[in-house]
Amino acid sequence: MQIPVHKTSVMQALQSAVARGYVWHVSGVVAAEKFLALQEKFAERYDTGLSRWQRCRQRRQGAAGVRFFAYPEQGTTRFLWWLLFTEGEITAFQQEHGRRKASDRNGRVCWGTEFELVQLPTPNGKVSWSWRMTRERVQAWQEEIQAAIRTTRDDDAIKAVMARLVRLPGFKGVRQQVFELHRFAKDDWGRIRRKAKSWEPPARPGYVRFRSDETVPAAQVVQRLLVGQTPFGTEPVGSERELPEEGAMPAVNENSQTGLPIPRGRDASRVLLIREAEQIRTFMTECWSYESIRLWLLDRYGEAFDIPLPAFRERLRRALQVKAAPVLKETSKATILPSPIVEQAEEKKNEQPEKTRRLTWEEKRAGRFPGSGTTVVHNSKPNRDELY
Repeated sequence: MQIPVHKTSVMQALQSAVARGYVWHVSGVVAAEKFLALQEKFAERYDTGLSRWQRCRQRRQGAAGVRFFAYPEQGTTRFLWWLLFTEGEITAFQQEHGRRKASDRNGRVCWGTEFELVQLPTPNGKVSWSWRMTRERVQAWQEEIQAAIRTTRDDDAIKAVMARLVRLPGFKGVRQQVFELHRFAKDDWGRIRRKAKSWEPPARPGYVRFRSDETVPAAQVVQRLLVGQTPFGTEPVGSERELPEEGAMPAVNENSQTGLPIPRGRDASRVLLIREAEQIRTFMTECWSYESIRLWLLDRYGEAFDIPLPAFRERLRRALQVKAAPVLKETSKATILPSPIVEQAEEKKNEQPEKTRRLTWEEKRAGRFPGSGTTVVHNSKPNRDELY
């Protein structure tokens, strides 16, 4: 799963999905160390990892569409997540009992306690989906404006509040609320500070435009949050500048039996289970119990497998579903053989190019040239409105 870098891009994607029919939703908050497991669960149950072309094909066949969105919550190590699905036959209606409809007043799609997705009227008499601030958030802005105006020493307090207000995402509903807050601030300024110099609020936030945003793999975002870094950044994961004062990440030792590095941390057991997947499958064919396998791994790798048996059983089940890539023990001495594709490319490169001659008029008329009897079939592309 790829997570957009900017918060506005995720809000745009949610707005577009609801407008295209994904009106049923389930949302919540999950800790960073449990996010990848939640993503994997939704992918297994509802096929949330499909591309937009595959979703379009399913909806053409009458099946319901499902989409999964997530974004790290600001200032915490948690993720906000949303599971959206359309009308139709789908297992989410039976398994997700807390589902709500976005068009209902008590079932709106919310971004924490800050924004909510609502339907607003348009000049042509129709309605459109847009984000706006919640009632609690608007009231908090009003209280902050009042406190800044009553700071009569200087005007820096009210200017700082207004500068933050202008930087809000410029959706239609948010822009209307910012205009109302500007009018509220102007009226309160005239009532409290009558003799002061007249003050005009700045302009409203700029319009939000759809654009392709930079994305980051979800595993990388989780790893940065777990080591105390910001979710998005240019510095490498685990750099000493962003690590907490307690120290750097736990060291990576080397196993004397295998000669391979032993990772340390929250995901160490998962990496080691994938590494020993073939040996574990052999043990399972020999009818080893889960506790025996755990004790063997505990003796081999140490505290990484000092976990309860139910948790070990679940991690083992998921690890056996992942195809582990082969690891070279001594990369310096290993010889990498050229692939057949590379060999074929080199052979074609070394071949002498054949001399081409121009076809005569009789040969062109008779159609005696390659491709004269072929027919080209063009597959129609789906409409833009059906991509999601």
